[in-house]
Amino acid sequence: MAGRINKRELLRRTLSATGGLKALETLPVWNGLLVLNYHRIGTPTDPRFDEALWSATQDDFDRQVRLLKDGFDLIGVSELATALSDLKNGHRHPLKSSRFAMITFDDGYIDNYELAYPVLKANDASAVFFVATGFIDEPRLPWWDEISWMVRSSNRDTLALPANLLDEPLKLDQSDRRAVINRLLRIYYRLGGNRTDQFLNGIAEATGAGRAPKDAADGQWMDWEMIREMADGGMQFGAHTVTHPILANLTAEEQGMELCESRLRLERQLGRSITSLSYPVGKRESFNDDTRAALSQHGFDWAFSYYGGHCSGAEVDRYDIPRVAIESDTSIDDFRSCCALPHIFARH
Repeated sequence: MAGRINKRELLRRTLSATGGLKALETLPVWNGLLVLNYHRIGTPTDPRFDEALWSATQDDFDRQVRLLKDGFDLIGVSELATALSDLKNGHRHPLKSSRFAMITFDDGYIDNYELAYPVLKANDASAVFFVATGFIDEPRLPWWDEISWMVRSSNRDTLALPANLLDEPLKLDQSDRRAVINRLLRIYYRLGGNRTDQFLNGIAEATGAGRAPKDAADGQWMDWEMIREMADGGMQFGAHTVTHPILANLTAEEQGMELCESRLRLERQLGRSITSLSYPVGKRESFNDDTRAALSQHGFDWAFSYYGGHCSGAEVDRYDIPRVAIESDTSIDDFRSCCALPHIFARH
């Protein structure tokens, strides 16, 4: 894996240094659909929260949107079926060589409205916002931010959990404690839905920080008025469940409830049909056959994953449309490389 990553980085640097990247951007090197995923725009507002959720500054996002507008036919979910049909049937776009891109956001953080939405409007661009409806209805810290908050609020030197979760105590030094947070997140990913709250309570006790207070979530989420304004302004919306669980860790019935209730809540608030969902966490193991059955049962046409890749125009799995993560350390050359050669640079 390290060798492959090093070769990709070498290629990216070579393309950037030689001008090859600029040439590739103007040539019909590939046709297909590239879906980019963001979470937060701006800079971290509280050092105790999970900084990994911040995807780009507002200025960087503006530059990225401009690049996408120049090089792609920028689409939303409502245009997805037509775009995929064109790709499958070999219909070529006269100006952009049938290269489609989609901008997506997950969760529903307030900076999507305050910072991302103005950039999109200024560039006459649209995006698809996948909203975890429970965070809008009852604002609270999501589990990833709360885990980070508890670890970074702790005054203790070590963190110990039951042996079936953590085989040895973790050292809580005075650094940013990122490694500890990542370790706890990986444990959370594999827990059944009936064990997650117990796990968070265990971290609260082990860190001595307690659970995050309700007001820690103040000002973190959009509200329904903002979401309706964005929808009226040309933005599109999809479901992201109610409580943001890892769906594959739930029973089939629980999965159906998360999918159905999030869709119905959005439809009631927006007065329009919701046909798409993005999987929380979005790894290959984050959804399963029960998830697919629930999507079909509750009328979803599309579902988006989050482990890299792009659609080449061949057969597309409508319940596993790949997305590429845009993160705070994604340089402009990284971004351009991903857009120019996604079959190389859009892989995680």
